[in-house]
Amino acid sequence: MGIKSRGFKAARNAAVAGAAVLGLVFGAGTAGAEVNDQNRIVSDGLEVVVTQEDTQINGVPALGGSPFNREFFHNGRGTVNLIGDGAADAEGTTFQFGYQFAWAASINGAIGVTYSTPGLGIDFKNDTTVKVADILPQAYVELELTPAPGIEELIVTEQDFKGDFKTVQFANVHGTASGVIGAVQVRPFVRAITANGDNVTTYGAPWTV
Repeated sequence: MGIKSRGFKAARNAAVAGAAVLGLVFGAGTAGAEVNDQNRIVSDGLEVVVTQEDTQINGVPALGGSPFNREFFHNGRGTVNLIGDGAADAEGTTFQFGYQFAWAASINGAIGVTYSTPGLGIDFKNDTTVKVADILPQAYVELELTPAPGIEELIVTEQDFKGDFKTVQFANVHGTASGVIGAVQVRPFVRAITANGDNVTTYGAPWTV
C-alpha cells in the first residue's frame, strides 16, 4: 500500500465534515526550541535544512461523542534554512507544510484542514474557498477517506520565499476526522523545494488520535 499525495488538486470545498484550524505565524525562530526532526540535502552548492520544532499533537475526546469521530490539537514550528555562499540571495524556494494520515477503515469518512493566515504571500489551493473571518482569511482543504485501510498525504499550504530562511509557527491547530473506524494516525511534515526542483522533507513522529 503506497502513500498518495493530495494537495492543490485534491482539496475539495465542503461543509466541515472533518476540519482543522491552522494559525500560521511567520517570523524568526525561537531560541531554545526543541528540535523534533530534521533532514537536509545539498542543492546547487547550498545546504538545505528542514526542521520541525516543539511539535505537540494531542488527541482529545471528540465533541458530540460519536465513536466515528476523532479530534486533535497541534502546535509546533517548521523551518527551512539555506546555508552556504550566496544563500541570502537565493530565490524560488518553496516551503510546504502538511500531514500524512493513516486509518484502518471508514464509512464516508473525511479529514479536513481549515487554516487562517495574516495573508503574507500564502498561495491558497486552487480548489479552496477563501473567506474573511474577523480580519484573517481562511481556506479549507479536505481529504476523502477510502473504506479500506489507507495512507494519504495532504499538503495544507505552500509559499515561495526569497533568501536563506523561512519559519512558520503552527498555533492551536484543531483537527477532526469523521466517519472513521478505529484510530487515526497523524504525521506532520515540512518540505523545501529548491528553484531547480530538488526537494527535502522532514517527517515527524506519528501521533495516534
